[in-house]
Amino acid sequence: MRRPPRLHWVSILLGLVVLMCVVTFHAYTAIRLEPVQHAGQHRELPDRTLALAFHGGPDPKWTPRVLDALRDNGIKATFFVVGTQVTRNPELTRRIADEGHQIGIDGFRAEGDHTDPLNVAFAQAALADALGVHARLVGAPAEVDSGDRDYQDIGTLVRMSLRENRGVVRLHDDGSIGADIVRALAKEPGYRFVPVSDELPVQASARERFTGAATAWSQRNGGIVLVLFGTAIAIAALLGLLRTLMQLGLAHTDRRLRREQEPPPWFAPPVSVVVPAYNEGVNIAATVRSIAGNDHLADVEVIVVDDGSTDGTAAVAEELDLPGVTVIRQVNQGKPAALNAGIRAARHDVLVLVDGDTIFEPGTIGQLVQPFAESGVGAVSGNAKVGNRQGLLGRWQHLEYCAGSNLDRQILHALRCIPTVPGAVGAFRRAALTDVGGVSDDTLAEDTDLTMAVTRAGWRVAYRPEAKAWTEAPGTVQGLFKQRYRWSYGTFQAMWKHRGALAESGPMGRFGLLYLLAFHLLLPLLAPVMDLFVLYGFLVADAPLALVVWVVFLLIQTASAGYALRLDGESLKPLWAYPLQQVVYRQLMYAVVIQSLITAVHGTRLRWMSVKRTGRLESAPGGTVPVT
Repeated sequence: MRRPPRLHWVSILLGLVVLMCVVTFHAYTAIRLEPVQHAGQHRELPDRTLALAFHGGPDPKWTPRVLDALRDNGIKATFFVVGTQVTRNPELTRRIADEGHQIGIDGFRAEGDHTDPLNVAFAQAALADALGVHARLVGAPAEVDSGDRDYQDIGTLVRMSLRENRGVVRLHDDGSIGADIVRALAKEPGYRFVPVSDELPVQASARERFTGAATAWSQRNGGIVLVLFGTAIAIAALLGLLRTLMQLGLAHTDRRLRREQEPPPWFAPPVSVVVPAYNEGVNIAATVRSIAGNDHLADVEVIVVDDGSTDGTAAVAEELDLPGVTVIRQVNQGKPAALNAGIRAARHDVLVLVDGDTIFEPGTIGQLVQPFAESGVGAVSGNAKVGNRQGLLGRWQHLEYCAGSNLDRQILHALRCIPTVPGAVGAFRRAALTDVGGVSDDTLAEDTDLTMAVTRAGWRVAYRPEAKAWTEAPGTVQGLFKQRYRWSYGTFQAMWKHRGALAESGPMGRFGLLYLLAFHLLLPLLAPVMDLFVLYGFLVADAPLALVVWVVFLLIQTASAGYALRLDGESLKPLWAYPLQQVVYRQLMYAVVIQSLITAVHGTRLRWMSVKRTGRLESAPGGTVPVT
């Protein structure tokens, strides 16, 4: 079994990207300390000697005409180039150098911004990419303005250029009259033409060439990147809005229909409860007591399957000595094997499958089996709730369960395509389990795999929100990541295993898989792009509207989460932590999805990752949950 790619490798790659950005930014801002010719440092020119200094280019339309005029008249000039134009026209920049003209820096985005070190560094990087050189001449010296920005008459421009009889003449090669001025000045008798300076560019450093290549690529392809960003953001925003509308619409409709329907007669079949357990010694006593203390009206047997625990889980369960509780020991074979062993030993046809860290309320079993009154129901999902919701991490998981998983089940119940009956609280009809061959070990999300198989076999999966169970959520970030990594990876495995449902006419293919693909894979992959683009727009592009849009979107999601809490009978007090959850906790969930996808693409089979249990569920609301 190959070692799965770990998040720290992704972190290292991201760190390298950040490091390259830092190095690049440093290169942009750091001007070389060697002597550079600035304004006033040019050589003194004798009478009737002119240095033609062209600004604003190179321009693909007008600079070639200026170069032709200079060549035809045997004049060497100086071109103070603009960095963005150099990147856009590298071949033209090379022609300027190849024809023996001097090159200096005039700025990056426009002429004249050479006083800003950042702009100069950008421009030097562009020149390093195009020519492999570092310009010694930065910023034009004191010049005689030819007036070519204000006048079009050649005679006037010539008189203005010659009014001091010598010096550096300021011209522009990004306009239509540059070549005409060159020809007119060349006809003036007795004038000699020289470059602004005798200094030649020096070889650019490897750092400058690297940063130049990076900035050139960014400038040339930035438009494409922004289009891709915009597309990703649009898709993410539409998916987020669609999910919110579905949550508010379908979940509300499903609850309303439940209230309007006349409740059927109470259904009380005998039930077998199977509890697979591996190293659940701190939780198993409370779990078994809560199940044995049910108020179900029919027989309930409890089968604890110890899957090779090393912490005395089986002994703890046996020491309870509760009636109707059986403990089975087996060597460690994995959770699916433990579930199948318990199912084989069970006497009844309605089977409740429960994790070894779950606490049932007295009425949970009775509520959970009610949908089985309909013969077409093969499985029922209960309402899993976070018991240890103290602390910020616990509150975030509580909000995620209510506003995410449970609300999703409301939607998918309405569409008859619930993809997951959670291991914490779920029930199955034995006939449905027989139809799919029991619990498979093909994936790490055996509950999702089993639920999809039951649905594809023609059975309906129902959701019973009144069947509440309290589970211990991870208490550390590391434990949370390990758990969600396994869940996410296992879900992807199950989606791939059941991809054939897309070609079938059942609800799993029409709705279930597409829902998971859109909202559990595509949305988490695209949503980080939205966050990055908001930062880009607010901090870099001077577009505060991006932050406003993001805040509005956050308020909509917060309102949706509040509705989910109310729908689930929960207090709205934890809602204050939701905006922070979207900023911090959501990034961790993005990392989980991305890491799971990387693992799946590598074709690596991930091993089961257990989460350390504490046995503390004191914070479960209502005081009805047993405490260990």
